[in-house]
Amino acid sequence: MAPRPDNIPLRRRNTTDAGSPAPEEASRPQQRTLQDEHDRIRRFKIVSVLIGLLAILMLIALVSYTQRDEANAQLTMRDMIGVIRGDDALRVRFETTYNWLGLLGAVVAHWMYTSTVGIWSIAIPVLMLFWAWDLFRFQRITPLLTRRSIATFSVIVTLSAFLGTMQLVELTNWLPRESCGAIGQFLAGVTTQFIGRVGSAIVWIVALGFVSVFGFEIDLSSLGLKTKGLLGKIEWRRSNRNNSSLDSARDDGYDENDGYDLEDEDENEVETEPTIVPPIRRRIQRPVLDVDDVDEEPATILPRPKPETLRPESSIPAEGKQLSSSVKILRPTKNDAPREVPPEPSPADEEPPSVDLTDLQKRLQELHPKKDISLFEESDGSLDSARDDASLDSARDDASLDPPFGRTGSALDDTPLDSARDDVSSIVKRPLVVTVQDTLFPVEPEMQLSNATLYDEEIAYKPPTIGLLVDVKDEAAVDDKELEANARTLQEKLETFRVRIENLTVTPGPVVTQYEFVPASGIKVSQIESLADDIALALKAQGVRIIAPIPGKGTVGIEIPNQHPSIVRFSSIIKSPKYHNPDIKLPLAMGKTVIGEVFCADLTKMPHLLIAGATGKGKSVGINTIIASLLYRMHPRDLKFVIIDPKRVEMNLYAALRDHFLAISPDIDETIVTSPQNAVTVLKALVEEMQQRFSILAAAGQRNISDYNQKVRDGKIKDKGGIRHRPMPFIVVIIDELADLMMTASKEVEEPICRLAQLARAVGIHCIVATQRPSVDVVTGLIKANFPARIAYQCSSRIDSRTILDGTGAEHLIGNGDMLFAPGNTPIPIRMQNAFISTEETEALCEWIGGQKGYSTPYMLPSVNKRGGGMGGGSSDRDALFEDAARIFIQLQQASTSTLQRRLKVGYARAARIVDELEMAGIVGPPDGSRGRPVLLQSESELEAYL
Repeated sequence: MAPRPDNIPLRRRNTTDAGSPAPEEASRPQQRTLQDEHDRIRRFKIVSVLIGLLAILMLIALVSYTQRDEANAQLTMRDMIGVIRGDDALRVRFETTYNWLGLLGAVVAHWMYTSTVGIWSIAIPVLMLFWAWDLFRFQRITPLLTRRSIATFSVIVTLSAFLGTMQLVELTNWLPRESCGAIGQFLAGVTTQFIGRVGSAIVWIVALGFVSVFGFEIDLSSLGLKTKGLLGKIEWRRSNRNNSSLDSARDDGYDENDGYDLEDEDENEVETEPTIVPPIRRRIQRPVLDVDDVDEEPATILPRPKPETLRPESSIPAEGKQLSSSVKILRPTKNDAPREVPPEPSPADEEPPSVDLTDLQKRLQELHPKKDISLFEESDGSLDSARDDASLDSARDDASLDPPFGRTGSALDDTPLDSARDDVSSIVKRPLVVTVQDTLFPVEPEMQLSNATLYDEEIAYKPPTIGLLVDVKDEAAVDDKELEANARTLQEKLETFRVRIENLTVTPGPVVTQYEFVPASGIKVSQIESLADDIALALKAQGVRIIAPIPGKGTVGIEIPNQHPSIVRFSSIIKSPKYHNPDIKLPLAMGKTVIGEVFCADLTKMPHLLIAGATGKGKSVGINTIIASLLYRMHPRDLKFVIIDPKRVEMNLYAALRDHFLAISPDIDETIVTSPQNAVTVLKALVEEMQQRFSILAAAGQRNISDYNQKVRDGKIKDKGGIRHRPMPFIVVIIDELADLMMTASKEVEEPICRLAQLARAVGIHCIVATQRPSVDVVTGLIKANFPARIAYQCSSRIDSRTILDGTGAEHLIGNGDMLFAPGNTPIPIRMQNAFISTEETEALCEWIGGQKGYSTPYMLPSVNKRGGGMGGGSSDRDALFEDAARIFIQLQQASTSTLQRRLKVGYARAARIVDELEMAGIVGPPDGSRGRPVLLQSESELEAYL
């Protein structure tokens, strides 16, 4: 063996927390890093400017192209050199070139038009301008622009191939060569040889449509609706022009200041020819009754008579036929002579204006047979002018926003009733108020969240301060002598097994130091991985972990614990800029990595977290850290917790947050859920909450809670269909000990947990499940498959590590918060030191929040007992042996499926179904582990009374 030098080349990588004060030596690399970043951005901007300039020049050359430059544009490189030397013949060409960029522009334009895709190559400089803009703003080309660029290239190539095919057809052989270019001619020639000219044209047309629709993500349904609406508007304008003369004839006797000019009333008889009402929602100048169809189809109605100037405090009495007790309608005839308008009566003598809606209902039934015209109700006519004005404004807004049959409001009209043999003799001045009932959108109780009254309640909440936490002391740096000694011992041990290393780099962390090196050529990685125990023996260290190779690097890392580890305080994490990143919606202050960097994760992107580890290794402290990190960033209106603590003592102090951050079930009397039966109930309530939120998102047309809340705050989503749209808070479900629940009620607990893990991410419900017994009967396959993000503390065996992480490594941890975090998107877990928050700090935090005034009532989850009773309900839905099974259980005062199998001689499936029906009916209780279910009725007389 070659002699080893005494001085090992060692490079130390210093990393400091961005949130804590760094020494001068450690700040220099950060300054250099910032300077490098500024230089990189400057380089990107320079490149983007050059690309934009090149695109503009290319665009000018293509736009100014003309075929007269074709002879001058056919130059070789030798000719171009002749231009530089001053060749007279080439100088003449330059002077006779028409391109705006001279001879070079003519050459470039001629080449792109004839040798590429023809005239469609003008899209290339346009795309280059967009690329330059993205590079200047973002220092990269965005994925959207990349997709659009690929789609554009596909369209222009397909279009050039289609035009190349059309050049081969006799009728269109006049197309110039520049229409398709050399690429189009080549593709057209290939397809024409195989399927002929007609087939080639059809293929390229279909390909062009396919590429356009899928490349640019065109919605054909919305395009068809827009086209239909445009054609409808054009048709209406055409009919409106045809009827303009009729409208002007009607308005000859109308004066806005004096009302009707009754002298010309005989000459201006109302035509009976129907007109078309335009399907355009516009602000109306006179109060009208909007009878447009809900689907905006044109409706044919009778022409309206000449309007009368509205006078709010007066009306013109008229004689007419009495049709009902409170509804009158004027029926003027041709034979009626015009008569003078009597003087206006006093307000005391006024009678409410009324109109018969029979004719209007019949006509609406003919137009819309599916609509229920009986929705119109008579309204009180004794309305003052202020209410009339409000009704007018409401009608105008409704006419511009919503169909008239979907809302409750007032629609105004100046009685558009006419007849072919009738004439106008008088008109009611006051507008008729018609109330439309809202019956098309029935309000379902399931669509209403149980906390609608709390959405508008505001509290004066002050977030906790950093003074509640222990001050961060300067962490003692790892001694260089210790690092050099470990490096020397590591190299000696590796050379003992003939493993040579190069470029050894040491990165000290708070608890663990990473030794990173490059294996010499010819060394297998598997050789290094098998030496973990030998290295731990040589260094006298616990928890040596080998990462071979480190992801993203061509190196091997060996993590060795420090002799004097440092405590990572929670306060040092929340001071970091990473914790205050606005892009993180639910921040989790995890701790520091092995190289000393602060690590924060977003719970919404996990979206559920599984925590496991042996007792006393930091699991409960990690949960407290997660809760505290959320409390420091979130407002009570944006976050709620559901805490399940079967151990009864770990999470009891969070009961002080009841009126601020906790969500409780109305079916139980516990704030912090401790019993397995109550845990099953609250999990079912969470599933019901999830279903209600999905219904609300579906009604609003949103895909996730973040977009929904943002649009509700911006006022883009209005209350409609009986649903009150308010921002919904995130709900974080924390289960401190899953093993106890799985022992007592495994099936009842596993099903709602899996349902929440599979579906609840989009509606803002996230689960954090912890256990100290990571065995396969607790962390089942269904649970583990739905929890991609996992945290593993020190485990007792490799089997437990594989159960949590699907790999080894957790058995080599050293405890006291040393953990492996698998975010789900990396193949190798990240080792880090969990941030530490003491019990005193947690109590101070809860006292700070609990001492403030909270909401009037806590956030209530939906009740499931009512729903459960209904499921047990009707006798027609029950099994035929329901009563017999109930009597057997009451006699035995113990219920089990096996008892029904023996007594009633039925199979297991039917017996289990009967037991479930009895539980839903409230006769037997939930399962209690290996013991039988409790019977809630004591005697058969109680059963008879119940039945």
